[in-house]
Amino acid sequence: MRPNPNFKCLFAVFFLSAIVFAKTVIAQNYQTKTFKMTIEGTSTLHDWISDVTKLEFAGNFVTDGVKVREVKDVTVKIPVESIRSTKGKLMDNKTWEAFKYDKYPTITYKLVTLSVHDGLLKTTGTLTMAGAAQSTAMEIHYTVMPSGDIRFTGSHKIKMKDYKMEPPTAMMGTIKVGEEVTVKFDLTITPNK
Repeated sequence: MRPNPNFKCLFAVFFLSAIVFAKTVIAQNYQTKTFKMTIEGTSTLHDWISDVTKLEFAGNFVTDGVKVREVKDVTVKIPVESIRSTKGKLMDNKTWEAFKYDKYPTITYKLVTLSVHDGLLKTTGTLTMAGAAQSTAMEIHYTVMPSGDIRFTGSHKIKMKDYKMEPPTAMMGTIKVGEEVTVKFDLTITPNK
C-alpha cells in the first residue's frame, strides 16, 4: 500500500512548523527590574563607596530563551543626585559638584556597538557625564533567566579627568579623592508588559 501523498505533505508542513517554532526568537522591549550599582574609589584619607539609588534602563532584546541574539537602542540614565555615599552628606555634595550636577543633572550611557558571545556581551557605547562624552568599551556578563528576565554583571574603571571632572577635595585640599573610580553593577531587566 502506497503512502497517501496528502499525508506526506501534511507531515512535512507540521515537521517544518515545529522546527521554525523551536528556533523562534522573541524581540521585546525591556526595563529595569532590580539593580545594585556602586562607585568605589580612594582618597588620601580612606577608601570610599557610593551607591547609585536610581537607574532607568530601556532597550530592545532578541533572545531565544537561553541566549541573547540581538540588542538595540539601549539607554541607561542615572540622576547624579541619586549617588549616595556611605560617608554622608558632605561626600554626596562634593560628588555632585564634581559632576556639575546643577548644569548636567543626569549621567547617560547609550550603546553603540555590540558583539554577542556565550554569556558575554562585548560592547562600546557613549558615556556622558558632567557635560563630556567619551566612547567606552565594556565586557558584560549576562544570563537569560527562565522567566525571560536578563541579568547583567560587570565592572568598569573610569578616570574622572577623561570627563573634565575635578576629583573632589575636602579640608582645604588636604583630603583628595583618587582620579580613578570603579563602577560595579548587577542589573536585572524584565520585558515590558
